[in-house]
Amino acid sequence: MKILFDARPHPYRFSGTGRYAVELAAALGALFRETGDELIVAASSENQNELAARGLNVIGGNECGTDTSVPPQEVIRQIVAEVKPDIYHTPNAVCPPLASVPSVLTLHDCIPLRCAFESTPQERVAFSAEIGAALKICSRAIIVSRTTYDDLCEYFTEHFDKFRVVRHGVSREFKPTSPAEHDRVAAALGLARPYILYVGNNLRHKNLVALFEGFGRAAKTLLHGFQLVLGGFGCEELPRHAKVIDKLGLHDSVKWIGKISAEDIPAVFGGARAFAMPSIYEGFSMPITEAMACGVPVACSDIPVFREICHDTATYFTPDNPESIAQGLVTAATDDIARARNIAAGLERVRIFDWRDAAVRTLEVYKEVV
Repeated sequence: MKILFDARPHPYRFSGTGRYAVELAAALGALFRETGDELIVAASSENQNELAARGLNVIGGNECGTDTSVPPQEVIRQIVAEVKPDIYHTPNAVCPPLASVPSVLTLHDCIPLRCAFESTPQERVAFSAEIGAALKICSRAIIVSRTTYDDLCEYFTEHFDKFRVVRHGVSREFKPTSPAEHDRVAAALGLARPYILYVGNNLRHKNLVALFEGFGRAAKTLLHGFQLVLGGFGCEELPRHAKVIDKLGLHDSVKWIGKISAEDIPAVFGGARAFAMPSIYEGFSMPITEAMACGVPVACSDIPVFREICHDTATYFTPDNPESIAQGLVTAATDDIARARNIAAGLERVRIFDWRDAAVRTLEVYKEVV
């Protein structure tokens, strides 16, 4: 079986999807070396070298949305005509399935439909039309969580028989790190310890304003002297954040560090007293599983997908209630009994999120198609 895997999603818009594409492609490549199947990866300039370094057969194509001289779908059609794959797998509907070859599509969330404040009515209509058209064409759709599966079944009921749940894995570099590594990254990034960490972007559904309000309450009492550190791709302070930080007098307690290097991020996680994820909605959350893998207790919103990921290994809070957020942060960062329990349970729980297992399940989906 020959698979053409499209790893070209534009990283400035789809950083999580881009990481998914790289990790799954690498895991599929390793698996296919055992099964004798063939994997060809269409790559962008941002990930071409990384994919090639992992021993994958890479074809460079123009990046989605950056080179408008040749539409990305025309590029992939040319590649399909050249390599003649049995299946084309696109990890995001931005590069939609092709009618000319059996196609597998990965869908990650329903944010435009579940979070109306993130989009205009016109954008929601366009999203529904885009996903509906992609689902009509594709042979199967891989869904990254049961929560997203349920959402998609609600909005696109007629295509539910194509849906298959295959959860993300956790990259092996995410593991407990040494105090010396914690000291190194703290010095390099200017982190004051102890700190609570958030990793993600700054979109509204991430609910950062409520996180600031909750942290501000806790910082007056049991979290006095703590720093709140925010980092990740697309994580920059916006005017709405500056306004609430100023109002709460948190200038000296909030640290924005932007994108974190692959070398540093495990130790940035590991040096945190707790990891916070206050989202109102998600389709999955790689940072939560990465924090668990690094041995860091998680405080997160009590929403279905986080219950699906964490089960009983996290401290949950109500995302629209700053007092509840404050209590969750305090428990995760200062309650030694709860911390020890959640660290141990998180390290055990995160073992189920494995990229090889994701590759095996993805191969099973491919076999349904051909």
